[in-house]
Amino acid sequence: MARSLPRWMHEKHGAYYLVRRNKWHRLAGNLHDALVEYARLTSGGAQGALGELVSKALNDMKLTVASSTFKNYTTCSRRVLEAFAEFNPQQIRPHHVARFLDDNKSTPSMANLLRSFLKGVFQRAVRWGVVDSNPVRDIDQFKTGKRDRYITSDEYKRIRDNATLTLACLMDLAYITGQRMGDCRHIRYADISEAGVYVKQQKTGARVLIAMTPDLEEVISRAKMLHQSVKGLTLFHKRDGAPIPYGTLYHQWRKACDLAKVENANFHDIRAAAATDAKAQGLDSMTLLGHTTESSHKRYLRSKETKVAMPNRARKS
Repeated sequence: MARSLPRWMHEKHGAYYLVRRNKWHRLAGNLHDALVEYARLTSGGAQGALGELVSKALNDMKLTVASSTFKNYTTCSRRVLEAFAEFNPQQIRPHHVARFLDDNKSTPSMANLLRSFLKGVFQRAVRWGVVDSNPVRDIDQFKTGKRDRYITSDEYKRIRDNATLTLACLMDLAYITGQRMGDCRHIRYADISEAGVYVKQQKTGARVLIAMTPDLEEVISRAKMLHQSVKGLTLFHKRDGAPIPYGTLYHQWRKACDLAKVENANFHDIRAAAATDAKAQGLDSMTLLGHTTESSHKRYLRSKETKVAMPNRARKS
């Protein structure tokens, strides 16, 4: 962990510290606030100037991007500050950015996320008059392969049979509604009515009302029974009423897949299966998933569907 933090910053016992000459100065208990304080204390040098820009950009991004994206950008900020420890913003050139991204190209999705974060930082830097141009502007993204994984009914059943009661319930809710894990996790009791389940998607901000059906009503009832002695604000919660952390569910999913001997399966693949199956049944899969354009929905489904070709009739002599 320490090597992914900016120079002189260390993590210890759940807090972040600035360490110089063997003196430990506590910055904050969370990474974002620690980066802001780090930038303030080290503002005399190049790292401080970049740190100040990154922390200011993060503050601005927090108001404009989804919470999941902001969390990813916070992770990116650590790598950026570590990689450009000896640079101030004005010294960073396109070839520096390209070299940095090339160092991360073994994981193209992460490299593209780093590029997106850097591009956003320097777009703001141009607007704030810190730099004259954006060094990321002409650097292309890496190509990533389209995921075409489709979880079959048999695979789904095997994973579900090995899942915890909470995970099995969440899987069913995700499949029935076609929503992401994060959106299912954050469904509140206040979002549930006789009309259905109201979802405001965290990633896109799209609003969807999933109509109440017997299957949806049944899975909601099971979710309510998980910790009936404790009632939190959200449908899925821990024994103390707090929302279930993503990490807990992720580890439960991986364990269930291992026990079921199902390989290369992500929880998000349930959303793809839901969309594909809904379309095959003649349902409005685009509205179900909350996609706003038909083209983006078709791209999403394209790799999940197998085209059916009708064969020729046999030649008869």
